[in-house]
Amino acid sequence: MTKPICLLAYDGMELLDFAGPQSALHEAAQVCSDSYELKVIGFSKAPVQCEAGLQIVPAIGIDEVKQCHTLIIPGGRGARRIALPSVQMMRLKSLMSRCERLVTICTGVYLAAEIGLPDNTRVATHWAFAPDLKKQYSSLAVDSESIFVQDGKYWSSAGITSGIDLTLRLIEIDCGPTVAHHVAKHLVVYSKRSGSQKQYSNVLDIQTPKSNRIAIITNWVKEHVSETITVKQLSEVACLSERQCHRLFLKETAMTPARFVEKYRMQLASDLLATTEKEVKSIALALGFKTYNGFARAFERSFAVSPLKYRQSFFA
Repeated sequence: MTKPICLLAYDGMELLDFAGPQSALHEAAQVCSDSYELKVIGFSKAPVQCEAGLQIVPAIGIDEVKQCHTLIIPGGRGARRIALPSVQMMRLKSLMSRCERLVTICTGVYLAAEIGLPDNTRVATHWAFAPDLKKQYSSLAVDSESIFVQDGKYWSSAGITSGIDLTLRLIEIDCGPTVAHHVAKHLVVYSKRSGSQKQYSNVLDIQTPKSNRIAIITNWVKEHVSETITVKQLSEVACLSERQCHRLFLKETAMTPARFVEKYRMQLASDLLATTEKEVKSIALALGFKTYNGFARAFERSFAVSPLKYRQSFFA
């Protein structure tokens, strides 16, 4: 039976969040007859402007939708800065309740959460927005690592391209693995991507320090990153006792000094692996590791993937 798929278009949406799933589902419909009927819906039929400026004209208004098996809500600035009239919010709420599957791409989950998701619903979003989503909607179980997650009828994905990963899984469920594999080949993407979005995140994300001591220490660590670094050395750089240094790091970075140094090294490692062709062992030595195995273990702790697999995702 053909499944009506509604893709919501609204002002300020991220175009690729919309176009990725739409393209994957369209290709599936070409090889699997009577699988999907795609509908671009809007809060009205008026053109909407994507975050990057392109305009899209919805085919029908949300109040005209009679059947909707799967509702797809893309992310974008418009979803995070919700300013919809109450009548539009109510129409979207009604459609969300009637659909059999609700899919949010990246920060589209903000819009769904604002409308109302059940308490403790497990959701994914882009790693950069996960902390804010947790803060704004504390009743949700936010997964900041998975590429996509399912919780009952609710599906959600991380960043832009992970919307395609999620859609391929839906195609696999609806049409079988052969069709899903065909679509992946057509789009030149992996049928099933390994790892998590943890491998794409910034593992060292420090808020603005309350003092300049952390900045001084960070600069020193950068200059001595290939050497053995001790808490005593960091304390001396900051003109603090070791106990004071430990407390400073916990207060301003929520990490111990040792953990901070490791994460700093891992951030540099991820940049070098993704942007240079230096040998992995050379990178390990340049970042102060005596053995490759020690470097690999530290890297996997931070990114949940080995250094070699991480590099392969950028130099495939």
